[in-house]
Amino acid sequence: MDLEDTLLMMPGPVTVTPRVLRAMSKPMINHRSAEFAGIYTDCREILSSVFQTKNDIFVLSGSGTAGI
Repeated sequence: MDLEDTLLMMPGPVTVTPRVLRAMSKPMINHRSAEFAGIYTDCREILSSVFQTKNDIFVLSGSGTAGI
């Protein structure tokens, strides 16, 4: 097994793909900007489809118990 090509899906340290590194190198988006609002709305619409719900969707940043 080549450890350089192993993708670990755990809290780290982990190998980060070039695509993720490129995304992380961009300036942060203000959470009060129109750009962020559009991205947030898109995320909610996609998640509504994934979970097949018409209920409200809230995207939270936090640990697994943050939304409880």
